[in-house]
Amino acid sequence: MVGIIDNTCLHYPIGTRIKVGDNYGTVKYVGEVTGYSGSWLGIEWDDPHRGKHNGSLNGKHYFHTQYPNAGSFVRPGKIGPFMSLEDAARERYLGYSAERSLNTSLIREAQENMQASFFEVVGMDKIARKQSKFEQLSEVSVDSCPVNAAGYLKDFQVLTALNVSSTLIWNWEIVANICKQVPTLLDLNLSSNRFVLPTDVQINELEPAFRNVQCINLRNCGYKDWTDVMQTAKLWPHIQVLALQENSISELREVNCKEIFKSLRELDLHRTKIMDFDQVCKLGNIRTLKSLNLMENCIEEIKLPYCEPHLKLQKFLQLEQLNGLYNPIWNEEDAFNELDKLPSLKRLSKTPHLKSNFDDMFSKAVGMISQLETVNKVQVSAEARRDASYDIWKRYAMEWLQVADKPELLQEFYKKHRTYAGIIKRYGSPAEFVVRPKVKHSNLIKVRVVNKKNGEIWEKRVPRMITVQTLQGLIAKRFQPTTASGSSLPMLSYIDAKYPDLIVPMDNSAKTLDFYSVQDGDTICVK
Repeated sequence: MVGIIDNTCLHYPIGTRIKVGDNYGTVKYVGEVTGYSGSWLGIEWDDPHRGKHNGSLNGKHYFHTQYPNAGSFVRPGKIGPFMSLEDAARERYLGYSAERSLNTSLIREAQENMQASFFEVVGMDKIARKQSKFEQLSEVSVDSCPVNAAGYLKDFQVLTALNVSSTLIWNWEIVANICKQVPTLLDLNLSSNRFVLPTDVQINELEPAFRNVQCINLRNCGYKDWTDVMQTAKLWPHIQVLALQENSISELREVNCKEIFKSLRELDLHRTKIMDFDQVCKLGNIRTLKSLNLMENCIEEIKLPYCEPHLKLQKFLQLEQLNGLYNPIWNEEDAFNELDKLPSLKRLSKTPHLKSNFDDMFSKAVGMISQLETVNKVQVSAEARRDASYDIWKRYAMEWLQVADKPELLQEFYKKHRTYAGIIKRYGSPAEFVVRPKVKHSNLIKVRVVNKKNGEIWEKRVPRMITVQTLQGLIAKRFQPTTASGSSLPMLSYIDAKYPDLIVPMDNSAKTLDFYSVQDGDTICVK
């Protein structure tokens, strides 16, 4: 009996990953179970409802599980077979297994021993052709195969991307063996596996094997503690892209960038458990970080450390891209004002607030984040930036006027509206804009209508309360047929005579010229 149990321990050391049917689990115990004959494996299932207990049976505790019904005892004979990465790749890509094929190394050895360079074996040419194709593979996926060892991988001569997700790889020695044999490997997908935490001794031994790897995907690998992530990251301190999506991580810690993440450019924390943006700020010292994915994390508010309105934070120095889609951020304006603190932010993804829409969100984001280049992959044109800045200029004009001569209150205003001082420098004080519509010397104003197609100019006196739609009709008749085609009406915008840089689309045909603050001497542009 002891011999059988010892043999079982050799085959299934603690931490081994197993698969029974479609269910994955981790070996937590090997040995006898009181009241039952033979040896048993104590399994903690990935599915917390797959088991029957928490590692205790009939009052005796054998192992621990995280969830009360995640544990089971299984006979070793029910465990499915294991295979090496080499065999899995050959079977998937070449359609044959190592057991059914001739061993080419033995054949070469036989040729040398027999001194027969032209020694031929039936089927050898066919295997050689298959081997040649195998050597040319640059991407290999053996996802969902029962792989728990590397095998012989020297034939992978140009392999750059490997997917071993949902396999039975369970420790970093196996992964290091793969990487050591395949020095061309750059992209490694280890998703949906579970790993034993490496010790410092193991890290020192294994770290050299990972020095060529640039991207590692650890999606849904059961990480809950950020310290475990940091310990594991010592294996690959120069990694450039790290994916940790769907791990139940809720709290972060500042990392020691002298030890880990020395070259990290992209970090994916999509659908973790991070709800507090204060946790995200702890990553601000990763100076190389350029892209951060925070999708679906239930973040309600974005709050960054304080910095003066005219300055940028000395955190996230190179962060250019932030993905915040599907987070219930309740105050868009506050969020965008905070994000303006980031010195390099150029690309932002965000879901509009329920009471908003994309156009409104786009305008606010562009007007409030000074260097933004795209919103949800929509490019920010010079015209869109000008229009967004003008919207901000108008929206907060009255609030600015109320504090303009009160230094302390003005400073608080600029904290809430960081880009407003720059907008004023560009477009001037909004004082006249706010006051001017209240002073009406005449019901008629003289405007200058310019046809952009041919440069024709038409000066016309019109009522202040004329609607844009009525004016469109007059202009269509005046310039017909150059601007009118059938019943379509021309598109209008106006240029403020005092602020010629401002070109305002008159896109609401039901509004009046007075609504758009059109005054004597302003220019109406016809497209």
